[in-house]
Amino acid sequence: MLKFDRQKYLRMIQTHGNNAALTALHADIESWEHETFEGEKGYQPELWKNLADARAFSRELWEAALKPSSVS
Repeated sequence: MLKFDRQKYLRMIQTHGNNAALTALHADIESWEHETFEGEKGYQPELWKNLADARAFSRELWEAALKPSSVS
């Protein structure tokens, strides 16, 4: 089941950098998209909010990557 954990990616930024966190997040989002829309149970609208949160956080990480300072 989809469980978006913002702290997981923030810790990853601290240890491996923003690019690694973005790569991991995008891989997770791809998996979550499949589960939300095409998984065994078909479309699961209850998962949409978590997926939307993960996508919004991805945009935050991209914006931070384009600036000299980091996300906190």
